Amino acid sequence: MISPIKYVPSFTVACVLLFAGTSGAEPAAPDLAPEPVLSFRVERGGEPIGTHELRFRREGDELHVTIDIKLAVTFGPLTLFRYEHRNRETWRDGRLIALETATNDDGKEYWVRAKATETGLDVTSSANGSFAAPAGIIPTSYWNPETTGQTQLLDTQKGRIIDVAIASAGDASVDADGREIAARLYDMTGDLKLRLTYSRDGEWLNVAFAARGAEVDYAVTRLDRETLRRLALR
Repeated sequence: MISPIKYVPSFTVACVLLFAGTSGAEPAAPDLAPEPVLSFRVERGGEPIGTHELRFRREGDELHVTIDIKLAVTFGPLTLFRYEHRNRETWRDGRLIALETATNDDGKEYWVRAKATETGLDVTSSANGSFAAPAGIIPTSYWNPETTGQTQLLDTQKGRIIDVAIASAGDASVDADGREIAARLYDMTGDLKLRLTYSRDGEWLNVAFAARGAEVDYAVTRLDRETLRRLALR
């Protein structure tokens, strides 16, 4: 289970590091996470505010997806807004079978848990309680190109079903990790209003939306196309 996100004061971190260095115990081996397969620089009003990283791995017939978002809007030494989101998804045969998320939205904490049943997806969340979602519902993590064909999505922050309409918005060329990639644009309206971009091979390349009076836009900083296709888009 993903623990709620907490912010640790800097002096506490310093103390932990100090005592770790003087305890005399052998240092623990680092728990190294795999490198991101897809990562973005997140910009607001043209200024970088954080990162969005996705990792994929196969275990037997299951696809495990790890998503980490870390954003902060600052003014000089002051942090005006902070957002962190952790999402762990498990898929089998193109269906979401488990989900765990934890979010800190500028001090407001949310969590979502979901597990597949024979008839649907049982969802429990801190904001919207428990309910049964359709078996084939797709979460708002956007990496799955099947997102563009949906009329309902599962909100990974607040654990609710949202109604959307998604329409093709033409073609584009996207600079992704130093490469120009032919892409297709999609406009989402309804409970969410944003623009999604996918390559013609189904790789997620961008999301853009308005938030707090400014445009939020994504720029690909890493795209392991071979790994992504082999693990997630096959």
